[in-house]
Amino acid sequence: MTDPRNAEEGEPDAEVPRGEGGPVTEVPQGEMPSSTDPFLELFEEKPNDKRKRSFCADESPVGDSKRIKVCFAGVRSEALEALKGERALESSNRQGNDEGPSNLAQGSHQPGTASNEDSSRETSIAAMPYLSSGAGSSAFLPLTETNSPNQSLAALTDLPRLKAEEGEPNTELPHGARTHVAPAVSRPGTHRLADTTMTSLKRNLGELISSRLAAMNKLKSKWRRIEEEYWRVARAIEEGISFPPEKVAEVEELSKGIEEICLVLGRFWPEGKALASRSKTYPSATVELLGKEARRKVHEILFYLMEDDVSIIGVYGMGGVGKTAILRHVYNTLHEGLALDVFWVAVPQDFSVYALQEEIASAVGLVNLSNEKDMKRRADLLYGHLNVKNGPVLILDGLWMHFEAKDVGIPVETGNVKLVVTTRSLDVCSMMQCQKQIKIELLDMEDSWELFLKMLCFAGEVPKEVEQIARSLVDRCYGLPLGIIEIASRMKGIEKVHEWRGMLGKLEDSRMELDVFKSLQLSYWKLGDDQVRRCFLHLVLCFGQEEALLAGSRVDLIESFIDEGLLGGSATRQGLHDLGNTILDKIRRACLLDPERNDLYLHPLTRGMALDIVRTTHIVKDHMGLKEIPEEVFWRDCLEKVFLQGNKIEEIPEGISPNCPKLTGLYLSANVVLGFIHETFFRHLKGLTVLDLSETQITELPDSISQLESLEALLLRNCVELRFIPYVGKLGCLRKLDLQGCESLEEAPEGMEMLVNLRYLDLDGTGIETLSEGVLGKLVSLQYLAIKMLRAGEGVKLTEVEALICSVANVETFNACLGTLERNSSRRYSLAVGPPDKHFFCSLDETERYIHIDSCDHIAASADGTSGDGCALLPKSVQSLELSRCHKMKRLMEPEGLTTSLPNLQEIRIYSCEKVEEIICGPLPRGVTCGLTYIGIEACNNMKRVLLTQDMLLHLPFLHEISVSDCKGMEVIIGTVAKMTHCCFPKLRKLALRNLPELKSVCDGTTSCDSLEWISIDNCPKVKRIPLQLPLHDNGLPSPPPSLRQIRINRQTWESLEWDHPLARSSLELVKFLGKSPTKFAAPFILSISLGPYP
Repeated sequence: MTDPRNAEEGEPDAEVPRGEGGPVTEVPQGEMPSSTDPFLELFEEKPNDKRKRSFCADESPVGDSKRIKVCFAGVRSEALEALKGERALESSNRQGNDEGPSNLAQGSHQPGTASNEDSSRETSIAAMPYLSSGAGSSAFLPLTETNSPNQSLAALTDLPRLKAEEGEPNTELPHGARTHVAPAVSRPGTHRLADTTMTSLKRNLGELISSRLAAMNKLKSKWRRIEEEYWRVARAIEEGISFPPEKVAEVEELSKGIEEICLVLGRFWPEGKALASRSKTYPSATVELLGKEARRKVHEILFYLMEDDVSIIGVYGMGGVGKTAILRHVYNTLHEGLALDVFWVAVPQDFSVYALQEEIASAVGLVNLSNEKDMKRRADLLYGHLNVKNGPVLILDGLWMHFEAKDVGIPVETGNVKLVVTTRSLDVCSMMQCQKQIKIELLDMEDSWELFLKMLCFAGEVPKEVEQIARSLVDRCYGLPLGIIEIASRMKGIEKVHEWRGMLGKLEDSRMELDVFKSLQLSYWKLGDDQVRRCFLHLVLCFGQEEALLAGSRVDLIESFIDEGLLGGSATRQGLHDLGNTILDKIRRACLLDPERNDLYLHPLTRGMALDIVRTTHIVKDHMGLKEIPEEVFWRDCLEKVFLQGNKIEEIPEGISPNCPKLTGLYLSANVVLGFIHETFFRHLKGLTVLDLSETQITELPDSISQLESLEALLLRNCVELRFIPYVGKLGCLRKLDLQGCESLEEAPEGMEMLVNLRYLDLDGTGIETLSEGVLGKLVSLQYLAIKMLRAGEGVKLTEVEALICSVANVETFNACLGTLERNSSRRYSLAVGPPDKHFFCSLDETERYIHIDSCDHIAASADGTSGDGCALLPKSVQSLELSRCHKMKRLMEPEGLTTSLPNLQEIRIYSCEKVEEIICGPLPRGVTCGLTYIGIEACNNMKRVLLTQDMLLHLPFLHEISVSDCKGMEVIIGTVAKMTHCCFPKLRKLALRNLPELKSVCDGTTSCDSLEWISIDNCPKVKRIPLQLPLHDNGLPSPPPSLRQIRINRQTWESLEWDHPLARSSLELVKFLGKSPTKFAAPFILSISLGPYP
């Protein structure tokens, strides 16, 4: 009789024992034995592919991994008892002692005790492949390797047992894992016991082999069937096909069950191990990547994975952009094309280090990790398991928060493991210390259309009558693959034009509930902070439409956050703006904004997702062309916000008086034809806190405004027809009153002195010259003030002011205001000495710190708030300085004043200063640089040069624009010094020269300026050279500089210019006459030769 351990795999004549002297079973070649498994006999066949167990009362699906573990736990118990007998026999033989009772102790976790009376019963062959290495051996050692199907069976003692009472895993140390087995004392009958046991084990070996292989064949078939079903559903979901949640849950549950079964079988059968491995690190299903950009990202990631000094790669982008799809292609290339060890882990959304360890252990085949509860020990086990692998790549898909790799057990610092994470947060990439951060961009229009056609129909065509509508649908998805796939899936088989038009209308009006919203909402909820989420929703509602985005700015948005009370109310105004910028940066880094298109740009589907969140509590109908306000039936009592900005509503007539006690925000701005609001409209809106009527044609506000005692922000900016505002004395909560640009409003509303909580008052651009005497002194909370004129002494009363825009009548009042700003550490101001002249007035949108001094004899580059000699003091923080009609001033400042006293100065403008000869007198100190970026000179007839010498350019490395006009005595822009005949403008981009009758050249020596983009020379009849050095082609012919975009010059001056190369002028004219750019140009070049002066 052939020992089954020596039978060759697949050998047709292999004999399998059925008992002592029993028959043998012929095993056909290529097939596995199919004899009955005693374990399967414990089940009674039931309908629906179920069996009833004889040892348990309930029913269980075939393949239930827990029940298999129960059976194997019992088998292990019997095997251990048999091994105890063998160990005792061997020990007694070596010691020559055949007497004495056995002292082999039974493990406390075994269900029963082996006795002499039970020794002759049939036992499992589970322990057959293992023999003791002698008394005191620390482990069981396998027999010599054979070709038997169970030649690589894992030790049964590693299996976690189930407690009989609770059905839960036993976490005690397995009996077979003991480090010492006490020697047994032999007694008579030990040899007979061993012989009987060995005979029984041999007889049952064949039975277990055949039955287990047959069962595993069934499980293998079932595993593959369920895997196929699983991926069918997965691909369908990826392509946008919707399935009932119960169907998805069913497939997921079946997949989990098969994974558990494969983990068990992997201990008994090599192919089972392969199945288990595949179930944990299965190659991801992929879709075809569209466009060169996506394929380039795949190659970029693969390239970095091959770099020795790159161990962590972060792949980020907005939800649905294709991060997972791209990483699946990377996975397949590594796993199948390069045959590398690569493991895919879907990170649990309910993130924890413990849960992540479990997922990674499942992926890499570390099956015993769940038995260990200590986090540090778990990390050590994972670390050791990964560190011995040959350069594995671990992909963590869908990471929402950072973690320390060492805390999880990922040995990235050794360089042996490459870690790739996908996330929607740039912050996660940064905090994970990713050496390479790769952003996945939206698809371009061409690839978007191709994807839409591919998902819509196999033929790749749509009916011509709906093509334009289809393209508009794709435009609304703006390159987001997940959105494009869902829209295409919904439109499959639809041919009627009106149905396509209806879909487009719903999408444009945000009246559709799309599955893609659920994916995008994850990014919203993962913002974490409720304050950030509320700011994001407000951004969407106020600036979500492109029209509002173009009209607004980051400062406007943060001001709107403050109006809504989203940033709190106790901080300084600068502190609130800093907080607002921090929140916007967080939203941007969560990939909910696209800074590459616009700093506040929102994807249309992201806006749709946000509108879906507030659908029940908000009316959002902005920029929809509405001509009438929504009927009263739509104004439900649960409303919190109403956004109707950007429509064409003409009036709010009598009869509309909504009763919305929870309404706090009403936005009617940019209804440019809205001219009338009836008295009754605000009657029941007592809870209103923000009312925005900016950019409307309203002429007067109804008296009912005076009763809105909860109102905190009244926004009337650019209401150019507004002439009357009723009494505001009852608006005790009012914190902001914005009247900027209300040019027809000539009187401030009555009751202003009662607004003690007012923090923001903007009267810039109104007909209001100043407030009544004493009013400003009562507005003690003012942080922002814009007014045409401040009276003497009013500036010192503004103890809380941080931003000030005003004019003052004299130098003394100007210096007093500067002293207040210095004490308050103000970072934003726009001050002018002299009458409020619109030509010189500058808002804070252009520069944060601006000063204009008119008709002043002297200025000093310091500010201590005290001066009585007519000298205007300049604060150290000033960025932009403008001087006009300072007729006694000959020079602007001393050299040290520009570099030390005014280190923040960026712009200088000088107008109509007849006696000014130079901006800076004398050379600048060696090694000192100045931050000036712009110099503008106009109507300074006594000035002969803008900068005294060429060496001054060395101290102005940031200068990018020079503009000089109407200076009758100007001869040269840059003067010369001895031994220096060459001028260099390292960053000059624009040069504008106009009406300079004596100008001969820009610089006395040779000039080079490789950065020039725009040159304008008009009515400068004596100019002979311009600062251009033309590079030469290989053939020796000159060509325009790469940076140059445009030259504007009249023909007479153009033809009189002198050039270093005789063909320089013709090479530039050639470009004009050809009408296109040379191939080496980075951008189009335009030569504009005017026949007359510019307007």
